[in-house]
Amino acid sequence: TMLRTVSHLGRVRALGFSRARAASAIPVYSPRDGKVFTEIPDATVADVEVAVEAAASVQASGWSKADAVDQRAESLLGIAAALTERKDELAELESQDCGKPVSETAGDIQMCIDVFEYMAELAPKMLKPSPIALPDGDFRSSIVPAAAGVVGAITPWNYPLMQAAAKVAPALAAGCSVLLKPSPLASLTCLKLGEIGRENGLPEGALTVITGGPPDGKEGGADCLTNHPRLDLLSFTGSSAAGSALLHCSANKLRRSSLELGGKGALLVFEDASIDAAVDWAMVGIFSAAGQVCSATSRLLVHESIATELLKALEETTVALRVGDPKAEGTQMGPVISATQRDRIAAAVRKAEGEGVEVLVGGSGPPDVPGLEGGYYVKPTILNNVPVGSSAWCEEIFGPVLCVRTFKTEEEAVRLANDSPYGLGHAVLSADEARADRVAAQLDAGNVWVNCNQALWAQTPFGGWKASGFGFEYGEAGLHEYLRHKTVTSARQPGYSWKAYHG
Repeated sequence: TMLRTVSHLGRVRALGFSRARAASAIPVYSPRDGKVFTEIPDATVADVEVAVEAAASVQASGWSKADAVDQRAESLLGIAAALTERKDELAELESQDCGKPVSETAGDIQMCIDVFEYMAELAPKMLKPSPIALPDGDFRSSIVPAAAGVVGAITPWNYPLMQAAAKVAPALAAGCSVLLKPSPLASLTCLKLGEIGRENGLPEGALTVITGGPPDGKEGGADCLTNHPRLDLLSFTGSSAAGSALLHCSANKLRRSSLELGGKGALLVFEDASIDAAVDWAMVGIFSAAGQVCSATSRLLVHESIATELLKALEETTVALRVGDPKAEGTQMGPVISATQRDRIAAAVRKAEGEGVEVLVGGSGPPDVPGLEGGYYVKPTILNNVPVGSSAWCEEIFGPVLCVRTFKTEEEAVRLANDSPYGLGHAVLSADEARADRVAAQLDAGNVWVNCNQALWAQTPFGGWKASGFGFEYGEAGLHEYLRHKTVTSARQPGYSWKAYHG
């Protein structure tokens, strides 16, 4: 039975515009069994035009101004309360849509709640004019924040609602109107967010969820949003290739952009690190969300003196990892998002196997678990002694595949970690605090975890270096992304004029 809450939505439910006609629909496949379980609207160019026009109208209203920040904060708190009330429902829907176990999606929904609450608290503090100390007492000057305008927010399928919240909450807090384009592979909880926003005081056009587009929807419909000339800012999370294409589009329009892109993170384990802790953080870094995490530490660099012991323990823990139906109790890793993604991961592992790389655990075949037929499941895999120049070592696989190498010295470990076009997240494990801090300072990444991995809060900025993008989400820096600033300078007394220069 299709979900009545999202099937046959039409434009009224999906976009919130009573004057828009119902759209065609595209199927939504469940990663757990590959079957269609609902459908979402496939937006047209006309739908996008209506949405952009409404978003621009909001920017011309008082709602977007700095002095309406308390009103917007109240709406954000209302959204957070509604997410809290519907947390179990949303976690179940997210699990069904993207394949992650409910134990993971429940944590994702909690992060969404935290972000909306945090931005509601932060915005009234940050949207006040900031005075500037001047050397000339005849003048006063201040920096005045304002909303960046109409925002196009493009989000991926691995953390559907959490990635949406990372963009929507600060953008609304700043006074922007948001056109949210989630991945057509996982849009359901984002549609719910649109409904919740309207129920909590957001004016029409402040938050519009535009669904559809390739691979199952038509080209030139929902995906035309990124080319729209009335977008003031584009915020994108996804692959580096797609981010590069979008940046070219923004460059032609001289449009601000924020890009959170791919990664090939490294976990550096030194000889004094706890073996148990290293196994635990390695598992977190590569098998959470079935490895479909941009900041995943998919490369493991371990000191040669502890490699045998660590890899034995890691192999045992990985073999015991429970891969299965995300709805089944006890499942630790569910399917990946789609058949295409499953096949891409399998092809990467198969290529490594063909190159003679040692497969410590897993492999390119499907998991040896009964009852998973039809779903998009892959084996958690560990590749050992992976050559530095190989595709498995250099390219983002975006799946549960860990590539292992040993190192002899601290300098070698840092060099191997940094020898990547990406720079999103690395982690360091060492009992020597001075060494851990020294290594962290040398790593070329926007995020470095010391004696932990993948730790993130609403208060901590998250962004990449190098080919992993630029700009921030979360924290004060995340709110800054959606603000413009003007400098207002005024004379304390009239009469300062041409004569002051030529008197």
